[in-house]
Amino acid sequence: MSSPLFRPTALGIYLLFFIVGIVGALVLPTFSLFLAKEIGVRPLLVGLVFGGIALASIVYNHWIGHWSDRLADRRPLVVSFCVLGFFACVIFALSRNYWLVAVTAILLFSLSMVSFAQIMAYSLDYAEAEIPAERIPLFNAIMRAQIAFAWVAGPPAGFLLATYFSFTLSYFVASVLYLVVALLSFKLLPRLEKKSAQGCNRDAGLMLPPLTPAVKRSLWFCVLAFSLLWGVNNAYLISLPIHLKDNLQIEAQWMGWLMGTTAVLEVPFMLLAGHYASRFRLLNLIRCAGIAALCLFVGVYLATKLWHLFLLQLFNAIFIGLLAGVGVSVIQALMPGRAGSASALYTNSTHLGNLFSSLLVGLVADYFGYHQVFMVNVVLVLIAIWAFAQVKSADELTPV
Repeated sequence: MSSPLFRPTALGIYLLFFIVGIVGALVLPTFSLFLAKEIGVRPLLVGLVFGGIALASIVYNHWIGHWSDRLADRRPLVVSFCVLGFFACVIFALSRNYWLVAVTAILLFSLSMVSFAQIMAYSLDYAEAEIPAERIPLFNAIMRAQIAFAWVAGPPAGFLLATYFSFTLSYFVASVLYLVVALLSFKLLPRLEKKSAQGCNRDAGLMLPPLTPAVKRSLWFCVLAFSLLWGVNNAYLISLPIHLKDNLQIEAQWMGWLMGTTAVLEVPFMLLAGHYASRFRLLNLIRCAGIAALCLFVGVYLATKLWHLFLLQLFNAIFIGLLAGVGVSVIQALMPGRAGSASALYTNSTHLGNLFSSLLVGLVADYFGYHQVFMVNVVLVLIAIWAFAQVKSADELTPV
């Protein structure tokens, strides 16, 4: 097709995003079960691994994101990190030594996940070079939708493999998929001849001008708001299965059906967000995500029946669809010519949110119960909406 949204390079980006999403969906949802049941460690040691992964991911993404913007070609980074992911998953498949698995997860697996950020950075480079500015949010939304597609099937497949076959088979499948991404990267992603937003060729080594104080202030508020929104989402995923079982006397397995329902519904909202980003301010779309999150958590706090929760997944789909669909576009617009830094900053907001929410759930649930986590989520969403109100839009945040 002639549209840059569907040229071979764009299609390759979509495919690689989908495969990387499958890897994450196979490994991450089952990893706590792997540590607790297969290796047999106490909850504190399970949390230690996840906290270590989050902290390591923040450091890796920040340092590598800034460094990668000075490179002429990102593809060797993608391949290298996928190879590390292959070795990490092989160790998970073969070892039942907690400390070996923990060190591998924190040092290698978290580094392998930087491949996701670098594919995203490559896609932002491609978008800035090949796609009209008003269509970039739609491209980003299509790209992010591949993760949603992956999470429709990935978690059920991971639990199926782990439950009915073995964790060994599940993690071997993930290791093979990492190799597939590594092998396909050079085949599907051509080398880009990119220029910065100021018209300076990156290959010439010219430096971009520093960000203004106003832009830095807006970025800090963006990171705060995105971290809070991704954090409350993670707290919801951790708390809802236990809330279903302990407080509503509903089997926790229904959480899988709720997740699948959300994943199916959020795809059209991602695509609609990308489409309408050319007509509405990006920040207004993100603020709508905050309002949907507010409705979701108030509803979950008040819900008493399973069908209530299924209806509330519409708000969940709007929340995640808009947040994932155009979130990176907001930061990209504030940081033109810095694709690696923009993708790293956005990705780090998810890691910060996950780290914060893990502590939040532990403290609130321990003292007040899992039901009260959703009320705390309501307060945090209100803070996120306020933070977005402090962001001063760059010209790129308005429709052309």
